[in-house]
Amino acid sequence: MSDTHAPRGPRRTDVIQHVGFEHAGVIADAARARGHEIRMYQAGVDDLALVQDDPADLLVVLGGPIGVYETEAYPWLEAEIAVIRDRLHAQRPMIGACLGAQLIAAAAGARVYPGTREIGWAPITPTEAGRRSPLAALAEADWQVLHWHGDTFDLPAGAELLASTAATPHQAYAIGSHVLALQFHPEVKPGDIETWLIGHTVELGRAGIDPRTIRRRTGEIGAVVANAGERMFTRWMEEAGV
Repeated sequence: MSDTHAPRGPRRTDVIQHVGFEHAGVIADAARARGHEIRMYQAGVDDLALVQDDPADLLVVLGGPIGVYETEAYPWLEAEIAVIRDRLHAQRPMIGACLGAQLIAAAAGARVYPGTREIGWAPITPTEAGRRSPLAALAEADWQVLHWHGDTFDLPAGAELLASTAATPHQAYAIGSHVLALQFHPEVKPGDIETWLIGHTVELGRAGIDPRTIRRRTGEIGAVVANAGERMFTRWMEEAGV
């Protein structure tokens, strides 16, 4: 379903956040431009029953530094996966970023496991399906995106691969027109990058990555990528009918 105008009437996007400094960014901007109210939930703190019992037009599941498979250490992950699984079965629109994409994969029955760490700005390689999809907007940024992950996942059954990197073959996938799952972070606004550098300082140190490198590259291309990302999410929402 597609339209050329923002939908009329009240719409809502629910956002599940895992760490306070990883925001919905340009996803929220695109949703608000289409008339959506944003309702925020903090994973592990807020009861996600309302997400399930009063489903929004769109659910956005954001990133975080924990693993999908760490359910013994973070038992609330099982409830979050159950919420996502119910939404998958109902074919309600959903976007996942990084951990969010991994949680959607797990809810769809795919394996999530440690992969190759990728942190910083680098390009993705779209598949032919990706070039035809809303991801095509990222071509305006030479397919550059912000990577910040250490885990990966198998492609869920019935999903269509949209993009890869050499280190991480499954960088983006779609399930029908109702799920967009991205291992990378096109949602990030350049003005927010300093909170990422502070929040992930231990990880950056362990990986031997100088935060000045990411800060400098963000200044060069961050705004271009964010603008392309907003156009990508807007087109996806139009095609998903939300």
